[in-house]
Amino acid sequence: WTVVFTGPNYAAEVVHASLEAAGYRSEILTDTGHVWPGMATEDTRVFVPEEQAEASLKIIEAEFPA
Repeated sequence: WTVVFTGPNYAAEVVHASLEAAGYRSEILTDTGHVWPGMATEDTRVFVPEEQAEASLKIIEAEFPA
């Protein structure tokens, strides 16, 4: 698995949903190593299988231009 996005939880949820809608498998991981709940909102990552990483990045770049 490869990280294709790192950012706030709300953005990771949108990226995850976009990838799933396009037919790609993706998983979300939020760092929960903080003492207080909610402090990890900037540490959410979206993972995809390595063989889908390049295509997933293209989708992310097309839908969410910098």
